[in-house]
Amino acid sequence: MATTALTASKTPGIIVAEIRMMSATFSGVHFLVEGDDDSKFWKPRVSSASVTIVSCEGKPNLLGASALIQRLGISSVAGVYDPDFERLFGVSHHPNILAPTDHNDLELTLIASDALSSLLHEFGDPGQIADFESNQGKSVADHLEATSRQFGQLRYLNEILRHQVDFDRLSPYRFVSADTWTLDRPALISEYAILSGLAVPDVETLIQTHCPQAPTWCLSQGHDTVRVLAQGLRRRIGRKQMSEQDVARVLRIAFSLELLQRSGMYRSLRTLESRLPAPLFS
Repeated sequence: MATTALTASKTPGIIVAEIRMMSATFSGVHFLVEGDDDSKFWKPRVSSASVTIVSCEGKPNLLGASALIQRLGISSVAGVYDPDFERLFGVSHHPNILAPTDHNDLELTLIASDALSSLLHEFGDPGQIADFESNQGKSVADHLEATSRQFGQLRYLNEILRHQVDFDRLSPYRFVSADTWTLDRPALISEYAILSGLAVPDVETLIQTHCPQAPTWCLSQGHDTVRVLAQGLRRRIGRKQMSEQDVARVLRIAFSLELLQRSGMYRSLRTLESRLPAPLFS
């Protein structure tokens, strides 16, 4: 199985051209994913004999290519996309060929599974975890969700109100202490206010009036959550200097075949598989 990346800057048209060109010598399934991390996750899980992964370099490209593929009647394509906050609005995309991840994105889907427990067992410190959970009165998973939700609420505001805030300036590494694994929320809100040109009270009001009381993980984002977790593992719940990439890699490995088969995205892909020219899974 190959992972196609023929150009450094793809468009939907280029992606479809890739697929058509490969179809001349390949009769299997072209499996669309958003980016390299998604490709790394799916490569060992789909059939190496009958599937080639097409990295689309972003969700807009993947959705644009999917629309074009359906208009052209190309039948050898399936894929997975991150629903992000769209699930809160009941929005889905091209269900005839695409499956959404179970949570807002792939990283969050992995964290919300038992893969998190496996990672903590291997890289966390049991004594520190027990002490933290006793002091906080909640589990590591619940604290991780609650902290990442604070960043997610601001991402949600930024998306629906078009504040055009650069979230590289709001990295959890800046606002979550490695020593205590707690969030400096006033500093986070203040920085968002500066970047959006708003006053702090106005940001707080917008959070109250615009952010829904969504279920667990529904207002979180994967990259934020992975960074929060990496920060905790450095001192408060472990002694591991793990980067965001390290944590993401371990989560991918820890997400077992059993966990995959229990997921909604797997069931959706199995349903799509019936109309494909070759099996998605071995």
